[in-house]
Amino acid sequence: PAAKRVSGKATGRATAGRAEPQPAPAPRRPQQERGLRRVDAILDAAAALITTDGIAGVTMHRVAQHSGTTIGSMYHFFPDREAVLRALAERHTEQLRTLITEAEREGAARWSQLSTAEAVDRYLDPYLSYVDQHPDLLPLGRFARASGWTAHRSAEMDRLIIQQAEAVIASRAPDASQAELTTRAVTMTAMVEGVMGAAARQAPPARSAPSVAAIRQELRRALVAYLDSYAGPNARGAARPAPTRRVRSAPSAG
Repeated sequence: PAAKRVSGKATGRATAGRAEPQPAPAPRRPQQERGLRRVDAILDAAAALITTDGIAGVTMHRVAQHSGTTIGSMYHFFPDREAVLRALAERHTEQLRTLITEAEREGAARWSQLSTAEAVDRYLDPYLSYVDQHPDLLPLGRFARASGWTAHRSAEMDRLIIQQAEAVIASRAPDASQAELTTRAVTMTAMVEGVMGAAARQAPPARSAPSVAAIRQELRRALVAYLDSYAGPNARGAARPAPTRRVRSAPSAG
């Protein structure tokens, strides 16, 4: 019986004489406060390594060393490097979801009371502040997309991002249909992600390279011009009367 158990563990479930591939083991979820702190320390170390050395600088041994964790504890919580990176991406997703929800709760009713430039600043500033505080986010996001991770950004978060952009657009163009709001919101968020990603890919500062601050200023100008292009000629750049209809929830972008 012991030999049979060993054989079954080694080969997995067989079909027609061939072993079926087994799914990768999931990270172990800590049950105690000490374990939660250890996982946070591991993810913090991975984020710091991404910031200084890129994704390639993240290895299980280096993360263990930088987090003050034994390699045995590393493998207790995470089966491999990809599990660490996925957990870090999921932590960013949760933090961004909270950020977006709070920003929408505080600002949704006031978009129409702001000028276009003020609305763009109110829309962008939370994202830019988060990126500044978490410089690992953009390179991790590029790696996640290249790796085809479906869990990098949840459908719920995509919906929140699009819905917030729709609210900003509706404050400039209250007569737009839902389809128009969604199309413009997707375009607007693509502009933000594209420009921020391009800024993050800038080589080390050189005389001919624009600064991140200059690129962000151009992004603001582009968004103001885009939003004003849908406003009436007498209302461009100005605060708009509050729309009388509510923006419907956008369909999931995920």
